Amino acid sequence: MSDIVEETQHDGEPEANETSLTTDEILHRNGFPRIEKKFSQKKDLDIPCCWSNLKNDEYAPAYVTVPKVPAGVYEIGWNSNMGTHTLKKQPFKTDELYHLPSPEITDILQDIENFWNRADKYKQYNFVHKRGILMYGDPGCGKSGIIQLISQKLIERDGIVINVKDEEDVDMFTSFITTFRKIEPNRPLVVLLEDIDSIAGENRYQTARLLNILDGVKQIEGVVYIATTNYPEKLQERITNRPSRFDRRYKVETPNEEIRRAYIQHKLNEEDIKGIDIDEWVKRTDGMSLSHLKEVVISVIVMGRTFEETMNNLESLAEKPRIKGSGTVGFGK
Repeated sequence: MSDIVEETQHDGEPEANETSLTTDEILHRNGFPRIEKKFSQKKDLDIPCCWSNLKNDEYAPAYVTVPKVPAGVYEIGWNSNMGTHTLKKQPFKTDELYHLPSPEITDILQDIENFWNRADKYKQYNFVHKRGILMYGDPGCGKSGIIQLISQKLIERDGIVINVKDEEDVDMFTSFITTFRKIEPNRPLVVLLEDIDSIAGENRYQTARLLNILDGVKQIEGVVYIATTNYPEKLQERITNRPSRFDRRYKVETPNEEIRRAYIQHKLNEEDIKGIDIDEWVKRTDGMSLSHLKEVVISVIVMGRTFEETMNNLESLAEKPRIKGSGTVGFGK
């Protein structure tokens, strides 16, 4: 290497220490062309970078554009600076992303898979390509886990999940969804309506707007509506008993023995399973929800408490908490 450096010190060029020369400089001094360096400049997303072509030869500044929104879970928002609705990507939780051996889960996933694969049949018989599924059951029995599975399956299809969580979101959705479909007319879409009773309960104004989305003038193609509720009795019959709105209704039951065992085995590693009596775990958790099972795993395996202590705590949760005493108010009374 030193010989090369000595040979390259000519034509009045200042001497350079071997350590001060880069490989490119050494090669250049020996007759090789310089390596062209290209620096990629990161675009400032807050500065317009192109033009939007409006009607009648009118142009407006535009920002970085993409041909389609990346697959994922989104909420609809409003950007006051731009005066337009936007899609804001949300974190996708995968803590319960597991297909438990449940008949409801298997049937729901199969029904949705058939729906996506039969778009041509809907068109052939002149039906709007949409589907509605309503899941109900006690809290903690796995409805959110099923939603995670459905969302994951759709993302694998390069689809979009839109979360509609309250009455304001219903307004956002009805105002924006036609624009979305003009930009991406064929994108697979799932609309989540978790706790639909809080959005469309008895005598709510938004119920009419929601029904207009499901089977009114605001209908769109290529969409599956997934609704959940812990209180189906709060829903009006025009929601629960209209196939054109929710075509299938599923009661998500408390996990049976097979499901409880499968859940525990999925959450624990081999070493964990060797250190517990899984038969006792399955037996003692009879009648409990998946949320209870999750707490068993966290309390015993993660937090290091005993199984007996954990079960005593969970069983005590069934008792309504109350304050014992004289009923007076204030500290020290």
